[in-house]
Amino acid sequence: MNMVETNLEECRDCVKIAKLYYEGNLTQQEIARLLGLSRIKVHRTLTQAKDLGIVEIKIHAPVNADLIDQEHQLMLRFGLRDALVVPAAAGTQPFYDNLAEGAARWLAAKLEPGIRVGLGLGRTISHTPRFFSVSSQVECFFTEVVGGALENSGGFAKYNVTSKLAEIAGGRAELLYAPNLVSSPELRQSLISEPAVADALERARRCDIVLQSVGTVDETAILYVEDRIALEDVHRLQASGAVGDALGHYFDANGDHVSTFLDDRVIGLELDDLKRIPWSVVVAGGQEKHKVVQAALQGGYFNVLITDTDTAAYLLDQDHQAGD
Repeated sequence: MNMVETNLEECRDCVKIAKLYYEGNLTQQEIARLLGLSRIKVHRTLTQAKDLGIVEIKIHAPVNADLIDQEHQLMLRFGLRDALVVPAAAGTQPFYDNLAEGAARWLAAKLEPGIRVGLGLGRTISHTPRFFSVSSQVECFFTEVVGGALENSGGFAKYNVTSKLAEIAGGRAELLYAPNLVSSPELRQSLISEPAVADALERARRCDIVLQSVGTVDETAILYVEDRIALEDVHRLQASGAVGDALGHYFDANGDHVSTFLDDRVIGLELDDLKRIPWSVVVAGGQEKHKVVQAALQGGYFNVLITDTDTAAYLLDQDHQAGD
């Protein structure tokens, strides 16, 4: 249908309702009440106005349009609730700076009173307080979702990230007083049965947001850097088909959980818990994480991705090749 085929009265209705909606800033329900129409009729008329060319919508992005395009494509490809793409690191800039800044910016925009933000381990996560700020104090909670790293973690420890973010936001820190990995399944069972630890884990499961990275299965793995597992253990994990982990639980290239000797020794949320978090956010990038991020998204453990342009391009290119 075009304007030639549409009678004058229909065009008049389209213009009138479009002006009320786009220029008068009335809601569809308010327009329906004002004109004595159903809200469905108003909605259909606004759609007709666009179809007829009476209304033309142009988007003028105040930020890099290429980044927004990548974000949109990632959301469609992986069924994400949101995506944020930051420029890849240049020169001698640490690769995690842009990612940490992006995560801090994304998080600040989501804060509201009463919200509970869960935090996992990771170098990028540990740098978010450097970039985090709020315009006004928010009474919220920052919650540890996995046990603590060792002091000799080579840069991966949380560095009181939970407390720092809570202090900046004006919220409260909720700590998990247990190690991230224990020596035996029996010790883990004993610890998670303790009321204080059990309560902390239950709070973690009730998080509205969880910020977490994903790890590789090589000599840069947090547990190997911490000297919690040996090189032969890394090789065992590789032989099992594991390509990455989240919160100490491993998955293969298809995103399927790989049962390992570590599953019943890790204290914290599990992979299935991440699927139930309303905003389950993975913050990861860099070439060594390309396949790990892809696998994690295929597994459905995260519904928000914060990554760099190179990783975004890799993910979208892999999708394009798969469709050829």
